[in-house]
Amino acid sequence: MSTPPITSNILSVALDVPLDRTFDYLNQGFHVQIGQRVVVPFAGRQLVGVVLAMPAHSDIGLDKLKTVIHVFDDIALDKSIYPLLQFCAGYYHYPLGQLLISTLPLRMRQIKPAVSRKSFVYRMLKPIPVECVQKRQLVLQRIVQALSHQQTLSEHQLSALAPAWRKWLQPLIEEGYVQAEEVIAVKPSVPTSPIAPHLNAEQQQAIDAVLQAPGVFKPWLLYGITGSGKTEVYIQLLASVLAQPQAQALVLVPEINLTPQLEARFRSRLSQYPLVTLHSNLSESERLQNWLAAKSGAAKIVIGTRLSVFTPMPHLQLLIIDEEHDGSYKQQDGMRYHARDVAMVRAKQFNIPIVLGSATPSLETWYNATASLHKKQSYGLLTLTQRAVTHAVLPKIFCIDIAKSPVENGLSPLLIQAMRERLARKEQSLLFINRRGYAPVLHCSACQWHSSCARCSAKLVVHLSQRRLKCHHCGHEQKIPLQCPSCGNTDLKPVGQATQRLTQTLAQLFPTARIARVDRDSMRNKDALTEMLSKVHAGEIDILVGTQMLAKGHDFPNLTLVGVIDTDTALYSPDFRASERLFSQLMQVSGRAGRGNIAGEVLIQTSFPDHDLFHALRAQDYAVFADALLQERIAMQFPPSRFFVLLKAEASDYQQVLQFLNMASDTARQLSNEVLVYDPVRPQMERLKSLERGHVLLQAEKRQSLQQLLHVWIPALRAHKLSSKIRWALDIDPLEF
Repeated sequence: MSTPPITSNILSVALDVPLDRTFDYLNQGFHVQIGQRVVVPFAGRQLVGVVLAMPAHSDIGLDKLKTVIHVFDDIALDKSIYPLLQFCAGYYHYPLGQLLISTLPLRMRQIKPAVSRKSFVYRMLKPIPVECVQKRQLVLQRIVQALSHQQTLSEHQLSALAPAWRKWLQPLIEEGYVQAEEVIAVKPSVPTSPIAPHLNAEQQQAIDAVLQAPGVFKPWLLYGITGSGKTEVYIQLLASVLAQPQAQALVLVPEINLTPQLEARFRSRLSQYPLVTLHSNLSESERLQNWLAAKSGAAKIVIGTRLSVFTPMPHLQLLIIDEEHDGSYKQQDGMRYHARDVAMVRAKQFNIPIVLGSATPSLETWYNATASLHKKQSYGLLTLTQRAVTHAVLPKIFCIDIAKSPVENGLSPLLIQAMRERLARKEQSLLFINRRGYAPVLHCSACQWHSSCARCSAKLVVHLSQRRLKCHHCGHEQKIPLQCPSCGNTDLKPVGQATQRLTQTLAQLFPTARIARVDRDSMRNKDALTEMLSKVHAGEIDILVGTQMLAKGHDFPNLTLVGVIDTDTALYSPDFRASERLFSQLMQVSGRAGRGNIAGEVLIQTSFPDHDLFHALRAQDYAVFADALLQERIAMQFPPSRFFVLLKAEASDYQQVLQFLNMASDTARQLSNEVLVYDPVRPQMERLKSLERGHVLLQAEKRQSLQQLLHVWIPALRAHKLSSKIRWALDIDPLEF
């Protein structure tokens, strides 16, 4: 229940500015409540802010306080989300005002009322006399009869009775017989598969374990092989939890392209519970409407990407993080939070269970869910070891040694033959290559020139159909040169494979096959991915060529072959997380094969078939692989047994960056002897968008040691003369270096 508006002389307002404080303003006669949006003057401009407090006194003299310009009376934020925002602002050392405003829909950040699509229900207040309904008014008779029977009618129900219902109902509203009540409109769901599939023993045990202690914070890792029915466990958990009055549930997914399929399954099976989605593919009005539905409690299920973790939901009873290992949950600019970690804090604050689902859990989660000599088990572990579909088995995984079976145009003879067999049997194939475009680089064989980005330490990717070279990091693009810019040679060749080139090769090899390419370039339109998935399920596509957009979450019953192209670069990456990511990616994409009743097969082209990673992959034993990686991490004192903070800096002049980072590392060493401070180094991407980059890594055994240092270190960094001349930011618990 919202606090009634009051009149206060001083308002403490959070603003979208990079300062760790709120700002006091004078209120001249506006009725205000905590959480309302206001327009205030700030540094010669007008900003939207949110009222966080109404203090009795201000540290600044009243004669120096500026006055609030306007108070919006449309929407007030829910106080239940404030503790989470305050925690994040403190832990990630980010201004509370910037964080708060960034979590709002765009319409609420603008200096105008946040107009949303209004919807009403019409309630009968008292019996309608017969004389008000004349015999000739058959339409009005139908409306009154329906109202008398149901007491309340929605606009949808009234439209079904009479298209012009508004003109008939208006007199009854004016005379006090009927009242219009505004409600939050939520798209209705239609049940299409009301019968729940039979649960196996492992699924039932997982559901029972989570439900055994309602209203208690408990993290659960739902570790299940691909196709083991994790989504069915989610559905059954939601059905049980949402049966409670007013209960709500939040389901996070790593990427937009996983939303339509999950939404469709939830709508068909949980149609009685209003559901909304929150992601960047929505229009601004849709996003606002769905956000309001969650905030009001009208939406019982919210499915969203990482920012949705901050959505106000007053009756939240369950949190689910699907594909919890996915790096997309980590924000890489602004406040660099990890949605999985924030969700954990939110679940603890609300005292509710949280379920983390994955076939290849992150090592951080695996570390917490398994007991070891170094720590106690802190998460519950729920394991699904068999595929949910009867007779469905895990695909067989083979490595093709490309030293013995050379590739031509990216494809080995063995993989080509396997695809030909699937086409003959009218089964589907998927080729996975995590590189979009035509080719990774354009090369001159005469002088060894290659297409490099002038603004980044990266190659320009060939997009042949558009005759362009594009940088996938900064967005720079240019025409493909007719001759080498270095020596004038006209024989320039695209080198390497990417999705467009592979699709072209397949079209030549299999001219009658129906081939679809799935990457960020081909799926730009809002409904492109949904339409493509429908074609796959309808059997209208024979071969899929795609990036990681296809690697996870999708269920293609007739897909029996997965071919993996060019993954070896990750095996010798300097990133200590590279092997973990590669194993996860290959396990996920392998899981797309054989999910129906036909056995699946996975063929991986590699120069290192005897690598330990491929041995573990062929055995499909994530636990053994993860435990071995954990032992390495613990021995190296790397996460998850230790904690990192990364100070990133960039400027057009690297000497300024280096000077700032040297000062920062020296200062950190002086301030703490519990934190290991590394010397400044350059990241893998040394230059990005014409800025030279460097970073300093801090390492500690305890989070508390890092946080204590940061509280005194950050002010010292801000006070340095170079602080305003370069761009710098802190990344707490970084994933990329």
